[in-house]
Amino acid sequence: MILEKELENAILSFHHKLMDEMYKQAKQLRLTSSQLEVLHCVGEKGNPTMKDIAKSLHITPPSVTSIVESLCDKNFLKRELNKKDRRIVRIVITPKALKFFSSFKNKKLAILKNLFLKLNNADKKELIKIINIIIKE
Repeated sequence: MILEKELENAILSFHHKLMDEMYKQAKQLRLTSSQLEVLHCVGEKGNPTMKDIAKSLHITPPSVTSIVESLCDKNFLKRELNKKDRRIVRIVITPKALKFFSSFKNKKLAILKNLFLKLNNADKKELIKIINIIIKE
């Protein structure tokens, strides 16, 4: 039980360290952590609806509406109406946001690379093996 608690603490600490670094980058563009999460969701899901975003992020639809609106104002997202059914609104990522994500992804990889500099190649291979065991369904 002690080992599991240590593992949990290590994983959470690693996650927090990575997220802190990523949020520092987002702050430079005056994005909140919620805005960053919505942007990431839209980028990953490919033109989701508000309902899709809310479900994916486990937040309320009114919260999604507020966040999406702020991101539309910043020209990171736009709403796209369905021509066949005007009740359906897709959220689309803009070229400005795609440029941001490309840069952000490179910075995230640099952060990860920096975090793993302390490991030798054998340790890195072992970590990959362990993570793959954990995430395997």
